[in-house]
Amino acid sequence: MCAVRSILSAKEPTWGAELGDLRSRLTVHCRDDALGRWTVAWCRPRPALEPYVATLWYGEGEVRYQRDRILPSACSHLLINLGPTQYLVEPGPPERRIPFVDVWYSGLHQIPVDTEAPLGNALLGVALRASGGRPWLHTDADLLANRVLPLADVLGDGVLALRERLLEARGIEARFDLVERWMVTRLDSRHRVHASVCSALQRIESCGGRLTVEELARESGISRKRLSRLFRCQTGLTPKALARVLRFKSAIGLLTKVERVPWVELAAHCGYYDQSHLIRDFRAFSGYAPGEFLRHARPDGDSMVVR
Repeated sequence: MCAVRSILSAKEPTWGAELGDLRSRLTVHCRDDALGRWTVAWCRPRPALEPYVATLWYGEGEVRYQRDRILPSACSHLLINLGPTQYLVEPGPPERRIPFVDVWYSGLHQIPVDTEAPLGNALLGVALRASGGRPWLHTDADLLANRVLPLADVLGDGVLALRERLLEARGIEARFDLVERWMVTRLDSRHRVHASVCSALQRIESCGGRLTVEELARESGISRKRLSRLFRCQTGLTPKALARVLRFKSAIGLLTKVERVPWVELAAHCGYYDQSHLIRDFRAFSGYAPGEFLRHARPDGDSMVVR
């Protein structure tokens, strides 16, 4: 049986009212199969963070494969390592394995990211909405797009104190509460997202990327060039690039629901001009053609096993 209790608070009477409310926002899932044994807790964000945060999560356990590939997902991520060293793998030649030991930030990506956790993992993450980074990082998102870097490089070494407090906290509820409080204190209205970007994001996400930049610009009432510039500054990607990521995400989501894949129909359903455009995006975002992609195990909806 998975150790669900081990990642939760051991003494319920010590909770404050807010931690009790936090537990009502938690979902816990266990997995034990050929891919590994782990427990993951997801937490819906508190109301003050909902415009910026998609979910908070904590994963603990070990995998039975060497390397996984994180796929572009239209989210950026705050990543806090609370366990053994993990590795970011930069493609070569020569290939480089970069140790991840403390607090990192991963911006919006149009390329996959390979990672390894040879000694197991205990990792707390915050999945941020496409425009969720700038209001608390206080820097333009395009400077961090397609990058994974130590958060101290952006905010200074003071962020490492957050990790130390998390290591001392008892239970995942207390850890989620600490991270939420820290993020709320960093929100700055001077870095709020432009209204045109907000409305364009809502449109792109609601239709799974199946619309043109011309349509977005017409609806927003500003030029395509200005919209793309604002969008890239405040999310990290252009509207066209984010729409491509969302179409790909929609396609891989549908792949898990069918036994036989009708590729032409899938391409049309997800808004691709034709099957060749679907194949192009699979290669760009996963490194594999669609048929090859299906032969790889999937630990979750946003990753695949590559070794």
